[in-house]
Amino acid sequence: IDIIFKFLLYPNNELYSGTVADFSGTDPIIYREPLQTEQYDSLSLNAPNFVGSFNQGDFVYFFFRETAVEFINCGKSIFSRVARVCKWDKGGPHRFRNRWTSFLKSRLNCSMPGDFPFYFDEIQSTSDLVDGKYGSDSSTKIIYGIFTTPNNAIGGSAVCAFSLQDIADTFEGNFKEQGSITSNWLPVKSEKVPEPRPGLCHNDSRTLPDQTLNFIKTHALMDETVPAFFGQPILTRISSIYRFTQIAVDPQIQTPGGKPYDVIFVGTELDVLNKHEPIRNLQIVRSSEINADGSQTEDEGKLIIVTDSQVLAIKLH
Repeated sequence: IDIIFKFLLYPNNELYSGTVADFSGTDPIIYREPLQTEQYDSLSLNAPNFVGSFNQGDFVYFFFRETAVEFINCGKSIFSRVARVCKWDKGGPHRFRNRWTSFLKSRLNCSMPGDFPFYFDEIQSTSDLVDGKYGSDSSTKIIYGIFTTPNNAIGGSAVCAFSLQDIADTFEGNFKEQGSITSNWLPVKSEKVPEPRPGLCHNDSRTLPDQTLNFIKTHALMDETVPAFFGQPILTRISSIYRFTQIAVDPQIQTPGGKPYDVIFVGTELDVLNKHEPIRNLQIVRSSEINADGSQTEDEGKLIIVTDSQVLAIKLH
């Protein structure tokens, strides 16, 4: 199993990780001591490859691709996911004491629209969360991602954006379930969803009833997919030579006319400085200095490029 480890350390000194619980790498989990997702359970995580994560409000979000359990009756396919857990989750009572009570996941839809959409199903990388204005005066939080077609398909890459609000709306929508092993996956009827609603933050998750905990153990997947923020990819590339691999965003750069734009940097599998080295990571870094009068000056920032043999720094402006 090809698993990428993603770690987050937050101000309250709690470490969140998408990792594995065994040396063989066959038991993937999302972990924060002492809580974790269900072990050896394809309904929770099915051979995931974690690519990104961020912290916002009451939740921690993870981005990954995995074998789609809801598609298994039609053959093996990889889907892109966003999952979340509540930062205040304390686990449940008794046999749920070391398990998340708030873990939910949804599919990310990065596709060219039409009667027969063309999907870029495999997420490869995500940007940081960007807070900006996109066609209106109100502020919107979005995250950009790199998506590709499978390795055995026509070589396609895309950049899609997803708003935090659309992600939250999906988690507040219908759950998805399979009635029997031969049944299709269908939305759960609202009358079957217990109260309090599974997947939310609660004052003390250890007091949740067994009905809610048993439901979320087998219903982590949401029915609706998260739509692309702009309705379709903002950039696509079909190539048999290379695919997109990494993304970084310099947010809300002002034009001379005062209009803000997000400047997107995309890493590819193409040669870097005439070396056959794919870009492994892209990151925008800014530093600041404290002046004698106590004011703070921030530099224009650098784009950090990481390959297998070198680290490059390029000025942004």
